[in-house]
Amino acid sequence: MPTPTRSTSPLDRADAPGTNGIPRLSGDIRPLIPKLGLRNYWYPAIEDRAVGRRKPLKVSLLGEELCLFRGAGGDVVAIQDVCPHRGARLSEGDCHYRGTVACPYHGWVYDESGKNVMVLSEGPGSGVCGKAGTEARAYPTRTRKGLVCVWSGEGPPAHIEEDVPEEFFDEETLILVGQVDWRCNWEVALENSMDSHVNYVHRNAIVVARSGFIARGAQGEHPIFVGNGFGGDVAESNYLRQNPRQDVYPDGRTWPRTTYRRLWTWLTRPLADRARRHIPPPRSAKWCGGHHLPGMFRAEFGWDLYTRMCVPVEENVTRVWYYHCLRPKTAIGWMVERLAYAALHRWIIEYNFSRQDERVMINQRYDTPEKLSSTDAEVIQWRRLVVTKHFGGRDAPFEYKNPDGLSPDAVPLERVSVRYLQEQRRSAG
Repeated sequence: MPTPTRSTSPLDRADAPGTNGIPRLSGDIRPLIPKLGLRNYWYPAIEDRAVGRRKPLKVSLLGEELCLFRGAGGDVVAIQDVCPHRGARLSEGDCHYRGTVACPYHGWVYDESGKNVMVLSEGPGSGVCGKAGTEARAYPTRTRKGLVCVWSGEGPPAHIEEDVPEEFFDEETLILVGQVDWRCNWEVALENSMDSHVNYVHRNAIVVARSGFIARGAQGEHPIFVGNGFGGDVAESNYLRQNPRQDVYPDGRTWPRTTYRRLWTWLTRPLADRARRHIPPPRSAKWCGGHHLPGMFRAEFGWDLYTRMCVPVEENVTRVWYYHCLRPKTAIGWMVERLAYAALHRWIIEYNFSRQDERVMINQRYDTPEKLSSTDAEVIQWRRLVVTKHFGGRDAPFEYKNPDGLSPDAVPLERVSVRYLQEQRRSAG
């Protein structure tokens, strides 16, 4: 497999000390993390419905600018957003002919494979078409559940099922998709979901206010390496659920009262309890709650199976995609969930909750010394995983000893999925 694109760090060198080009994973390895994300993975790029038939669209992904338009078969395709002729933006052109896009400058026309098929400014007799150097780079695309994904790497793409959650291949699952842009690096954005900040940063968020203070615990959770990332240990999570009110400090002070504490309990808790019955449980440990490559956080809470995908756009811009997964039993249920998402859930999660994260992170330093605590165990292991896959490729082995000696392929669902245990209890009862 081709070597992934390197970051600009002076430490980011193939000959750095280590094994198979992978640097030694000790000390502060943040400078080794690629600023523009991991290559050779599938990333969400745009919703299918946003792409028309007459005009192309521009999308930035991993520091590259893509031109998206409809191919001859009607699916969304992607090529580079730079005309090989004089560098004009193809996304500013037109789709005069089915399955093609025309450059706005001289009318060089490209098909979905990036081949130059005609030159409108020179007429049918143009001798340019098909010559070496006239083709635009094409990017493989796949559309699942109305979401267009783009292969960001070189060479043949991996199976999309390896990078896109299993719900996207389940006909019975409803997936509601949203997105916002955060003004911070993708790695900073993703690590935001790995630590113990929730109860403080989100103390006035509706989803936290409804349940009161819930401590993660002074020792954090032990990450379990499974599939292509880390899941949380259900046993430790259950302990925290049984012992949540850890809000009295040694000097007698208690957790401060917040603006909206329990204000929304009467509304949100019944809704969440009802909706939780329709959350699809994971079918494999690979897609359990936790963090997964190339930049995904999954959680089994609230109204749905929640997934947050951090996609690098530029070094200090991250496009955050939200996948809200439910399995309504009727057509009316599908309509109700769509309306509830549009009217309430989207604002609660994607704006009320997530914008609180952004306000903290936009000025966060990622280049100063750190003093990590035991609650940062997953942050440490995640960085090691990212550096390993960046230098060694997506197939590079990652050596991490799970609790109880479990191999990544042998982790049972009941060890990493609270939702799975809930479903088992419901079936048994």
